[in-house]
Amino acid sequence: MRVVADTNTIVSGLLWRGAPRQVLDAARDGMITLFTSAILLAELEDVLKRAKLKEYQGISILTASELLARIHD
Repeated sequence: MRVVADTNTIVSGLLWRGAPRQVLDAARDGMITLFTSAILLAELEDVLKRAKLKEYQGISILTASELLARIHD
């Protein structure tokens, strides 16, 4: 199955548990294929670099760049 996840789903899946994380886990495990675009990746980068999310990135122990790198893997 091919899936395009919006930015909110990706951010939620990277930083917290729940259904969005299950989507990312399914993609990582090869159960689904996650598709994106340059525009969505640019939006994701912008969102992850916002000050509001820096406190959550501390919880996940990953920087915005590291979180983005996980998407490209």
